[in-house]
Amino acid sequence: MNFKKWLTAVCSAAVLTSASMAAVAAQTVETQVKDSAAVKSEKPDYSFLNGKIGTTISTMFGEEAFKGLVNKYRGTNIEKIIYSDSNASALAMLKSGRANFIITADITADYVTQRNPEFKSFNCIDSRDFVMVLRNSDAGLKDALDSAIAKLKESGKTDELYKKWVKELPVGEEPSMNKIEKVSDTAEIIYVGVSGDAPPLDYMAADGKPAGYNLALLAEISKIIGKNIEIVSIDSKARYAALESKKIDVFFWQVIPAEKEMLENMKPIEDRSVFNKKFAVTKPYCTVKTAFLLKK
Repeated sequence: MNFKKWLTAVCSAAVLTSASMAAVAAQTVETQVKDSAAVKSEKPDYSFLNGKIGTTISTMFGEEAFKGLVNKYRGTNIEKIIYSDSNASALAMLKSGRANFIITADITADYVTQRNPEFKSFNCIDSRDFVMVLRNSDAGLKDALDSAIAKLKESGKTDELYKKWVKELPVGEEPSMNKIEKVSDTAEIIYVGVSGDAPPLDYMAADGKPAGYNLALLAEISKIIGKNIEIVSIDSKARYAALESKKIDVFFWQVIPAEKEMLENMKPIEDRSVFNKKFAVTKPYCTVKTAFLLKK
């Protein structure tokens, strides 16, 4: 074979090999896309909740409405949802068998299971936003809080606080920050209710005083809005009444779905429209996952 024929043969083989490799690559990508789509389309199996009794901290909905929402969104047949006054009472219900599971956030479920080996958690894939709640009439305060939260997010401060007080909090160590410094002696006071029912995000120390992430975040917000923040300990169950009676101006935490599908499912529920007429929520300052806490 002369050099010209040899070169032509080599080039032809290279073209065929390249085309073959491209076809294989394309097929691989197509397979990966299909596999990825299949994984996304798979919904977690929540059948372990069927016929069971659950508990959670009271929400903006009535117990029956909330049960219906969970059953619709999870494809379950939960027998009953009972609202608990606090995280401690929810855990007591689970320990005693009066409830089979607790609906909570993954960070709280992880916090509890790390310290209580008799429990386990099932963490979901959908997201929940932590927001603050205030009266619908306090539009100026809402705008100020929203602006402060946005600034803290943009600067990376919320991530920094989350990392320190939540994500990397050692198991044998409890949150220690327990004071918010005054902006000035003459600044307006904003009364913020905390319950400690979403540890370690909203944490209450053994002495009954709040500590950790809640205070760290509120301290940063106080500096930005130029108002003093005074903490008021309050039961989660009483948060809406406390807001309406003006005992507090803001409640530190409320969870709302971050998922569009679940928000759509909430639209027909009358309780939500009643809530929206009275209360408003801030921009989210933290996003977590839904979790079910169970006994092993």
